[in-house]
Amino acid sequence: MRLSPFTLIVGLSFAGAAVAAGMSIKDEMKAVVEPASNTLFSVGGDVDPANGPDAAKVADARWQEGLKAAQALTTVAAELNGPQKKSEPGWTQAADDFAKLSAAAEKAAQAKDGVGFSTAANALADTCTACHTKYKPKT
Repeated sequence: MRLSPFTLIVGLSFAGAAVAAGMSIKDEMKAVVEPASNTLFSVGGDVDPANGPDAAKVADARWQEGLKAAQALTTVAAELNGPQKKSEPGWTQAADDFAKLSAAAEKAAQAKDGVGFSTAANALADTCTACHTKYKPKT
């Protein structure tokens, strides 16, 4: 799914407000993480050289979408180990992995490194799935 630049900017503009407002984990996930991660995963597919020769031809605007998404995730990741969040070791490790992989995606987007970005996006998807399996309510 591709988001228009306007939709992406509006959605990501909530990232700072969400963190500043001390939102619940569920609210942060819905308002910030879901739209940013969807963008990150989509751009990751676009820039992955394993998906064909067009990956090297990704427009600068698409890289900027990936960068902004990674930055939004990095911002939220920093909050996931805050005092209002869970403090058990499994949660802390998942949050640390989320932060490291978001930062790796950010760095790769800045360098327009398709392999690095897609690797970080894929690993982040695995981290999210593992964390959601353990911590996301089943309702």
